[in-house]
Amino acid sequence: MNEKELKALQDQITDEQKKQTDLIEALKTANEDQKVEFKKQVDEADVKIKALEEDKITLSDQMDAIELKMKDIKLNSGPKSLFGDFAKEYKEKGKEKVKASGGTFVFNLKGDPRTLLKASTIDTYTELSDDDMSTAVIVPMRTPGVEKLPDRNVLMLDAVSRGVTNSNRVTWVERSARTAAAASVAEEGQYAQSDLTYIMKSAEVEKIGTFIKVTNEALEDWDDMLTQIKNELLPMVERDLEDELYEGSGTTPHLDGIITTASAYASTSLSGEIVTPNNFDAIRAAANQIAEYNFIPTHAFVAPADFAKMEMTKDSNGQYVMPPFSTANGATVAGVRIVQSNLITAGDLLVGDFSRVTLYIKRGIEIKIWDQDSTDPEYDLKTITASVRAAVKFPAPNIYAFVYDTFADIVSDITLVEA
Repeated sequence: MNEKELKALQDQITDEQKKQTDLIEALKTANEDQKVEFKKQVDEADVKIKALEEDKITLSDQMDAIELKMKDIKLNSGPKSLFGDFAKEYKEKGKEKVKASGGTFVFNLKGDPRTLLKASTIDTYTELSDDDMSTAVIVPMRTPGVEKLPDRNVLMLDAVSRGVTNSNRVTWVERSARTAAAASVAEEGQYAQSDLTYIMKSAEVEKIGTFIKVTNEALEDWDDMLTQIKNELLPMVERDLEDELYEGSGTTPHLDGIITTASAYASTSLSGEIVTPNNFDAIRAAANQIAEYNFIPTHAFVAPADFAKMEMTKDSNGQYVMPPFSTANGATVAGVRIVQSNLITAGDLLVGDFSRVTLYIKRGIEIKIWDQDSTDPEYDLKTITASVRAAVKFPAPNIYAFVYDTFADIVSDITLVEA
């Protein structure tokens, strides 16, 4: 459907109209027999012209609709900032709200914290001194961002299952005991009784948050302030959320951390069986223990230094060695993805089926700008808070889906002792 098709339709209509006009002229001088035939042809031409006109209108409407759609796509094709709604809301309503005595501005960023929280550099800066500026003939060039030590990459939030809750507590049912007595039965024999026990368990929604103090002048430089919120304030909350998921005590206000209740290495199936085992073998042995409980391990979290040792494993001749159950770069061992994280202490190892732990988000990310906090009004300050509310579901049976221990303990247990 384009201008060419529309023009072709118009040309057909013009041709049919010309034919009809010629027939009408011929009709004026025709005899009685000819008039009947010419009149029939005039009517047929009229029907054809009307059909072509309808096709033209339909095609024209379709082209108009496509043109409007293309304009809409063009207008909305640019990337949408995660915090665009926040900035717009603050400019339109927030500034007026915080001017009032005791006024606050509240905005809730809905969504997955993994998409809402991203760490990068920030475009804040310290002004040059008056002396420097007054003597500068050429304005110094300023490169963007601030040079700083990078923050820890947040990786474990991507490994676990995710969910959303609108309650203050997440509950579930666990089978706490089972007597499985299913067996073959002789004719007229009695079935054996099996017993099942169920209990309800729960996890409380807990809150993680922090705040910063800013001047009203800083808020007026909104683009820069928004950058600081996105790249400094919010990642602090995200890193603590990951830390709670990893090692929270489970006692309010802390979440139930994975390593707090995960199993230590205790399998006896490989004890004293492996010749000169290394870290690869320790991961493989931990995965074996998880498989013994019918779970499928998905990730192994290790410290960067321990992964470096794995990559640099050599034989007695100084040749690099990779086990046959590992990929060439050591990124996968026996189907388990290896994740390097500074969350893990060097020497420790966490292997598990991370789909068995679920992080439920009650409130994605909430940003508040407060006007009345302590002496803020006296110093023309605002307080900005960021928080997230979440719960961790870690059912008791799933503690066997994880192994948390040291490489040294596992290697020692599986090492073959010569007679």
